[in-house]
Amino acid sequence: MFLESHVWLHNQIHVIISESVNTHEKAIAELKAQGGTCLSDQCQQNTLGSVIVNGKRSVWPLTKAETAAQGGVTNG
Repeated sequence: MFLESHVWLHNQIHVIISESVNTHEKAIAELKAQGGTCLSDQCQQNTLGSVIVNGKRSVWPLTKAETAAQGGVTNG
């Protein structure tokens, strides 16, 4: 599971992606305290998709928990 939110602040959209509810809410609260407005708030259940990183499309990485469940090594 991961949480995804979009916050409008200083004429930019800030994307917040977290696995922890507490960390996610803290990040949103910090942006709102600076005058930001939450545009969307979603919870995704173990879905894989694609994301644009440095202008290139790449596969969405597995979460640490999913990697460990499959016997992989995590980076951090």
